[in-house]
Amino acid sequence: MSRSPFVGALSGLVLLAAGCGDGNGFTPAPEAPLGQGLSWEEFRAQVYQEPDTGIFIVDGDVPVLSEALLREFYENSVRSGQLIVHNVGGQDAKWSDTQKRSLTYCVSTAFGTRHARVVEAMATATAAWEAAADVKFLHVSAEDSACDALNDRVVFDVRPVNVFGQYLARAFFPSHARPDRSLLFDNSAFGPTGTWTLAGITRHELGHALGFRHEHTRTQVTGCFEDNNWRALTTYDAASVMHYPSCSGTQTGDLVLTQKDIDGARALYGFVYVTETLSGSTWEPGIVHYSPFSVAPGSTFDVEMTGTGDPDLYVRFGASPTLEAWDCRPYEYSAQERCTLVVPAGVNTAYVMVPGYGADPFFHLNIRYVPFSGFTTGPRWAQWSTYVAQGTYRDFGTYDVKPGTQFRVDMRGLGEETDDPDLYVRFGAPPTFDTYDCRPYIVGPHEVCDLTVPAGQSKVYVRVHGYTGAMIDVDIDYTAP
Repeated sequence: MSRSPFVGALSGLVLLAAGCGDGNGFTPAPEAPLGQGLSWEEFRAQVYQEPDTGIFIVDGDVPVLSEALLREFYENSVRSGQLIVHNVGGQDAKWSDTQKRSLTYCVSTAFGTRHARVVEAMATATAAWEAAADVKFLHVSAEDSACDALNDRVVFDVRPVNVFGQYLARAFFPSHARPDRSLLFDNSAFGPTGTWTLAGITRHELGHALGFRHEHTRTQVTGCFEDNNWRALTTYDAASVMHYPSCSGTQTGDLVLTQKDIDGARALYGFVYVTETLSGSTWEPGIVHYSPFSVAPGSTFDVEMTGTGDPDLYVRFGASPTLEAWDCRPYEYSAQERCTLVVPAGVNTAYVMVPGYGADPFFHLNIRYVPFSGFTTGPRWAQWSTYVAQGTYRDFGTYDVKPGTQFRVDMRGLGEETDDPDLYVRFGAPPTFDTYDCRPYIVGPHEVCDLTVPAGQSKVYVRVHGYTGAMIDVDIDYTAP
């Protein structure tokens, strides 16, 4: 990545390819491009060449591996008025289905005191791309002491370089051979870099490592046009992580993935599914509602229910299901039910409801889906309306939570004020009469537990004991990790 005015801008991810056009009929507007009229000798003199590798760097951070390829680029692009062409035999430059899940790398100990900072930036940046699409990076720390371009025990190496600010960092494309697959950081990448963090710069460079082009190659309007040799994965997005702000980009803060970046990565590498589990018990006419799941259009939303008794599974897109309105309701005579649905276009929420049928049904939900934004973290809620019999326990679920956030349970009676259920909450294990983290033990049906999730804890259990029988509402608010 460079702060050069020669670098580009445009949005939605663009995939490295050899054909002309973006598949959507877009044709760049004519303009007198940068470099037009330069002789080969004049152009060659302006291009930076890394002294140790001999690789040429064009458009700020894009490597050209030899002078022959640079001359080809000049003939095809610069002399005719364009900046960069990257041809890969007419095929998309991407990792195979096997390679994409094993993108191993090392981080050179030559970074010295900056080593831990680079490791952290790589972890943050790789996590962003892994959450977006079905790719997996792996830091092989055992290779850090031997981390160079000759190390074939990793897919690529991450090393320091001193090019005196010619670029902040530069990467490679999947089509490059192992000796050319290096992610290099210049001293200038460590600051000051304005609003860009090292993790943000790394997110951009890893975009190249996955095969994505600079967004500005779509048009000459920004003054940063490169070439027509790409295939569009999304519509234009001036805020893309692959879009240089200096070329009329709209991302004025750090370099982060936009929704279109996520959509484009998924179009190339596929969806990445997550699984959540929820469980509990309810009693006819009790009903459990769960907060909406943020889901990606075109992906599969799969809910499998197991358990005992006869709870019923309801799923609906875009709104909470009711007994009369749903997109899936198997309505079997047992707890073994399943809904497997494709998320419709234009919809990004899915709701799950479980009414109880008969006496004391227990259910366990296994929910597999693709988060719309790539991440599952965020505020969640569950709402229960059910009956607790005198002298019995009822489980109100187990919840995955984020340390340091609030976990709140609000129990309200729906019957007589003399009803007396007791609320129990515990981190890490189900509560008992004697072991709990919250037990208000108030006379009457209204009790609240409002707790901060302790460090090191990731699950919370909620139970209610019927000191007397009671019909109750239980509202649970928390933050998913």
